[in-house]
Amino acid sequence: MMRLNLILIVACWGFGVQAQLLVDIKSLSSTEMQGRETGSPGAARARNYIADRYAKLQLGAFNAVYQQPFTYGFQQKKTGVNLVGYLRGCTYPEHYVVVTAHYDHLGTQGRTVFHGADDNASGVAAMLELAARLSDNCPVYSYLLVATDAEENGLFGAKAFVDSPPVPLSNIVLNVNLDMIAHPDRRGKLYLTGANRYPALIAQLKPELTPLKFLHHRGPARKLRDRQRYDWPNASDHGPFYRAGIPYLFFGGQVHRYYHTPDDTWQRLDPQFVQLAMQAIWQTVQWIELQPPTALRPESS
Repeated sequence: MMRLNLILIVACWGFGVQAQLLVDIKSLSSTEMQGRETGSPGAARARNYIADRYAKLQLGAFNAVYQQPFTYGFQQKKTGVNLVGYLRGCTYPEHYVVVTAHYDHLGTQGRTVFHGADDNASGVAAMLELAARLSDNCPVYSYLLVATDAEENGLFGAKAFVDSPPVPLSNIVLNVNLDMIAHPDRRGKLYLTGANRYPALIAQLKPELTPLKFLHHRGPARKLRDRQRYDWPNASDHGPFYRAGIPYLFFGGQVHRYYHTPDDTWQRLDPQFVQLAMQAIWQTVQWIELQPPTALRPESS
């Protein structure tokens, strides 16, 4: 059945986009996952899927099941679970790049499933694709691949990771956060924020800027054309890293017509946009691999 699904997905989307990336998006946003609401059986199924992919990619684990459970909330305590895998680097093994992508979404309302294909099955799938590419050869840096939980409720999974990291925060040189990378907004944009501190990266990505229409946002919250104010440094799971003084690069989309609706399904995603986004993300990681730790985080030793 999985092989048939793969053939159907590739037939629908074309051969330009990596087949496994598409399978991951479709699987994580399937009706079986029931919208992946934090604490739900659907979220548990999503965790099992991601952990299985981690194991197949031979990612290391800080415990046997990759899980980092945490509690959050004030009057009523709730529980979430991050999934943390790692690839050990060869040149700077004690310096870490943390790649984050939240796997939780909105769950269900009655019989209606909020699938969350773009938000954020796409980011998790891209993170898994990065892990696959990095594992082909020993990377320069060590990489932590963190599928965070409870992002929709207030970035609680990322906060829990930063509060109780498996490695010293001082050894983390960069956070790369992926959130909603598979569907352009109505202006055709995918946003890259945090890059203003890396002019050389901006110059290298220039060939990608035209098709993707990146916005390199510099500065505080601002109003975009839809008159909503966006606090980009705190818009997603890179926020807790930013507040901890860790540099970040955030690839993500603005809201679109299917955002937080039951119509955020894999069939409505833009395959060409997914391919371009993945190319830009991979090109960014290749650039990261060429930099010394002090170029990414000056206080690194």
